Amino acid sequence: MKNALDTIKAWAWGFIDLMLIFIAVGVLAQVIWAGNDNFFSGMVGRLTGLITEFSAGGFVGLIALVIVLSLFNRRTA
Repeated sequence: MKNALDTIKAWAWGFIDLMLIFIAVGVLAQVIWAGNDNFFSGMVGRLTGLITEFSAGGFVGLIALVIVLSLFNRRTA
């Protein structure tokens, strides 16, 4: 059972790593090609909106951001 959970966890973190790579490539593509006709159009705006949502939440948003960052930090440590 533990082996199955470890396999599922490894797949999930692999998927999250893949999505983070897509986000990084999307931001880079939008910075290089500033038009709205590419596949990654609006990526910077969506990231800015996400950061705004965290900051608009005040203290609760700060706690949520710390929890998200600690999850990623714990996995890479």
